[in-house]
Amino acid sequence: MKIKLFILILICTSCTHTESKPTKVLFNLPPLVRSNIDEVVKALGKPDFYPKPTDNEKSYCEYEKEGWRLSITYYPNTRKVIEFSIFPSSGGYEYKKFKDVLRVGNLDSVAFDYSVIAGTALSASPGTYTKVTVVPKY
Repeated sequence: MKIKLFILILICTSCTHTESKPTKVLFNLPPLVRSNIDEVVKALGKPDFYPKPTDNEKSYCEYEKEGWRLSITYYPNTRKVIEFSIFPSSGGYEYKKFKDVLRVGNLDSVAFDYSVIAGTALSASPGTYTKVTVVPKY
C-alpha cells in the first residue's frame, strides 16, 4: 500500500514543472498598452486566432509563441483593448517568481500606464504563478 501511494505521489509531482524553463521576452507589451486592436495587430502581425466578433460587447484574438499564449480582449465597436493576458499554451508550467511570468511580456509589476494582475491556474501548486493579466490605464 505504501509503495502504491509513493508511486502515485511521484507521478503527480512529475506532471508539474515548477520553473521548468527560463522565460524570455516574447511579447513587448508596454508600447502596445494604449493601442487599439488594429494597432496591436499591425505591430504583432496576424493573430493565430482571430474570430469574427459575434456582438458588440467583447471579442478577443490570440497569438502563440514558443509555448506562451497572448490573448487580447477588446471592444469590437470602439476597437479599444480591454486587457492582455499571457499564459503558457500547455498546462503544467508554474513559476515561483512572478517576475519570470512578467518577463514574457517585458512588463514591470508597477507601471504608470497599466496594472498587472497575477494569476494561477486552479491545478497549480500553492505559491506559484502561471498567468499575468495587463489592464491599460486610460
